Amino acid sequence: MVSDLISKVRRSAEVTYDLEQLGSSGFQDLAASLAVSVFGPSVQVMGAGRDGGRDMYLEGSCTWTELHAGDHDDRDGGHQHDANRVRSETWTGYTVFQVKQKAVLAARPQDNAAWLWSEVRKELDSWVKPSAGRDRTPNQLVFITNIALTPTPGSGGHDYLLQKIAEYGASLADPSRDVDDHGAARRQRLRRLRRIDKIRFWDRNKLTALLNLHGGVRKAFKGLMSVPDVLSDLAALSDALPANELEDGLRRHARSALLSDGRLYFAEAGGDSSSVQVHDVAVDLPVLAVEDPAEDRVSPEVPARRSLINLVLDQADHVLKPAVTTQQSPRHLILTGDPGNGKTTISRLLTQAYRAALLREASNLGADHHMVVDGTVRALSRFGRTLPRHPRWPIRIDLAEYAEERGHLIDDTLIRWVAEKVNASSNTGTVTPRAMATWQSEWPWFVVLDGLDEVTEPSVRATVIERVVSFVNEAEGDNCDVFVLLTTRPFGYIENISPAQFRTLSLADLTPAEAISYGTAVTNLRLRDDEERRVVVIKQLSEAAESESFRHLLRTPLQVLILTIIIDSSAGNLAPDRFSLFWSYYNTVFNRERNKRTTLRGLLRDHRPQITKLHERVGYELQRRSEDGGRAFSALTEDELRRIIRDILADAGHKSGEGDNDLLERLFTAATQRLVLIAPRGQHGFGFDVRPLQELSAALHITNGEFDDVAERLRLIAASPHWRNTWIFAAGRIFAQDQDHLLPRIVELVETLDVAAPRRLGRVAPIGPRLALDLIDDGMARSWPLHSNRLLGVGLTVLNEPHPPDLSAIARVLVRYSDNGQAQRTAVAAGIRALLAGPTTTRTTVERMQDQEVKAAEIQVNVRPIARGLWAVRKEPASHLAPDPAADWSEFAAEIDTAPVEGAARDILQRAVAVVRGGGLTTLQGQEAIRCALSTMEIATALESALVHVLGANPSMFMMLRDRVLPDVYRTATTR
Repeated sequence: MVSDLISKVRRSAEVTYDLEQLGSSGFQDLAASLAVSVFGPSVQVMGAGRDGGRDMYLEGSCTWTELHAGDHDDRDGGHQHDANRVRSETWTGYTVFQVKQKAVLAARPQDNAAWLWSEVRKELDSWVKPSAGRDRTPNQLVFITNIALTPTPGSGGHDYLLQKIAEYGASLADPSRDVDDHGAARRQRLRRLRRIDKIRFWDRNKLTALLNLHGGVRKAFKGLMSVPDVLSDLAALSDALPANELEDGLRRHARSALLSDGRLYFAEAGGDSSSVQVHDVAVDLPVLAVEDPAEDRVSPEVPARRSLINLVLDQADHVLKPAVTTQQSPRHLILTGDPGNGKTTISRLLTQAYRAALLREASNLGADHHMVVDGTVRALSRFGRTLPRHPRWPIRIDLAEYAEERGHLIDDTLIRWVAEKVNASSNTGTVTPRAMATWQSEWPWFVVLDGLDEVTEPSVRATVIERVVSFVNEAEGDNCDVFVLLTTRPFGYIENISPAQFRTLSLADLTPAEAISYGTAVTNLRLRDDEERRVVVIKQLSEAAESESFRHLLRTPLQVLILTIIIDSSAGNLAPDRFSLFWSYYNTVFNRERNKRTTLRGLLRDHRPQITKLHERVGYELQRRSEDGGRAFSALTEDELRRIIRDILADAGHKSGEGDNDLLERLFTAATQRLVLIAPRGQHGFGFDVRPLQELSAALHITNGEFDDVAERLRLIAASPHWRNTWIFAAGRIFAQDQDHLLPRIVELVETLDVAAPRRLGRVAPIGPRLALDLIDDGMARSWPLHSNRLLGVGLTVLNEPHPPDLSAIARVLVRYSDNGQAQRTAVAAGIRALLAGPTTTRTTVERMQDQEVKAAEIQVNVRPIARGLWAVRKEPASHLAPDPAADWSEFAAEIDTAPVEGAARDILQRAVAVVRGGGLTTLQGQEAIRCALSTMEIATALESALVHVLGANPSMFMMLRDRVLPDVYRTATTR
């Protein structure tokens, strides 16, 4: 046995590992894995954050084994052990491990040793200094480093460190420099140093030997392998890996996706469909609250506002194989953000980063591949990053496309879909799901699941979520190193998706400085050949960022981009709300195309009403059909587009004669190339490049006609998360139309949305408050304090709820509104003051918001100092607390008994009542029984009337309805 160990150690001299390639996180993980492998599970691995000088520690006894020359301590005179012997000794007490990686090694070994000594000295200073906060001094101290300490007697790295440690101890033992009471402090430090019985080093040579001995650890850290070998010699990874099936598919997929997946097509209208590369325009997005781990929680004192790129790459740099990882669960991420926040763009950049890292040194890349790789490197360098150190095979999955193709199949899996995607880039077409599963078990993956919010049909959505969770469970069960990033919109789109596996990140709004930086970058790209225009746009963008009226429009990359395009145009003035911003963009693009000397000029000049109507109809149709989950892409076929054009022309009085047929063909031909904002979507048909532009067009269609008709349409879609952005655009249009008599009616609509909505339990679980806050946050009512204050009054009632899941977002809206002026601050403070005199549930929610969210929100949304302080608002001293509601189950029963419901409907109602009274809301069957009752108006009316009498006194029941039952009800198709 000993001879086998020694032979492995001898062979280690012939093996080298690129320990620098791992990066700091990967190297620390490697050190921890080796420590656990050598000393057992008693080794405690410390996570990120303050660790008291302990990267790992061990309590009790352990066996220290010498396998080769070069291990020393400061107690044996630097004796060099015989490489042909194995020597063991037993340590007792408290052992601390500290990891020291030098990112770039110097050419001279003595320079590396000097660097290591400087690090060791810093640690010794902290251990011996009582005020450093390291109260407990270790009995043994082990430094783990990527530096190779040369064994040359007297002058090698080992002896150099031993000499420095001895000199350090001698200096503390020397009383000759004591002045005044410094002698007492010196002696105290000396006593602490002498408690450290042994100081040992695991240098590069030792780590190499340990990696050869512990194959499981070695295989887990793929960063130790040379990247070009990844695809050229797959058979070396596992005897079972069918390399003949995988090599071609994986190579071609990575190469083709490097070019295709990095292109963005949001170009100005009238272009030649040219694209820009994501690395040219991507901006590093700030993220807010991190739910786990505990050290990343938002604190009122230090709000979390972190770089998304840094956070994702730092997490992905760790080895995440459950058997060896140092990272606690949840290890995967859900990224939430509003439309236009850049979720897809940043996910593409991150995927490109891993493709570039995988292919950078490949010998079979074309010029375009090298251009993308180099561009990705430059983009990451702008954010202070290099290509990822821990190599991962990347795949980005469009969940809407997957839902369309596979969402209705019973026995499908995500891994099967991945295999099909790889096959699409391969000439062989033979990559099987089994082969991909083997590849997953042998090589780290980075998986982006993009656009869960685009999967809206409840049953399909539930299936997709189930398969996402199953994919992660299977990967972890098979001990795979997989990192998943899922993107979606915020509240209303994110269920409680496997909290044991996923933690949630919320994209923050851009600060003015970030907005200017992004606007400058995209302007330099768009106007690269016109310096004069660039200067003007950037100057006016900076002025807009300083304006109270416009700075709230600079919250997302998309809105910044649109604003720069409008500034660059001569069309109209800027208006401080989102509808006016996006509508101005439409007008800007339309006028620019109309003024160009092209064949479309006359068409645009003479038929603007029909072209605008075409956008409205197309936008509405795509928004409507995308709600049912049957299509992945919002696009119309040629026949559908032609039919809509024909209907629009007929409505305008055009006949089906020869001249009008020519007009139809001209409009159709223009749309198949690009007509203002309608553009070809490849094989999928025709649609909009960006979802908010589709939602804007749908809003225009919905708000055509008499207000009573408009109001009925808006009532119908008010609860649906899918239609929320369209709803806000629609209200924005009404506010922007300068029809003052309609403004009180749109506010009244918000106030009464929940009065007659029993099929979604509107009276007991209203949606109006959150909608009111969305309208306030949009800015449409800024110039109308009468209406904005009424909306605020509705919005504040959301704080009557127990434990709102979106409390941080609510706080940000209130803080941002307070930043608009003194009157707004006074109104918000008065509302909070009144709520603090409410019943217990209301007070608890408001106080939680004040204690845990408001200070963070003030910094997160970058409000001015004068607008801060909502956390300090208190109730009026003379006010009396409102009594807590009591559950009246007799009235509940009376409502049920007297409900005009008979036959089978009565049975459905009674099953729902049994769920409510028997605590069945925690079960899936119980939740479905409530949804079944809400599907029929007469049953829903009876159930809602009964719940009015008991729900206020049952916070847990309310939360189950709000969080588990009603979201699927809200997503039920709403359009007719």
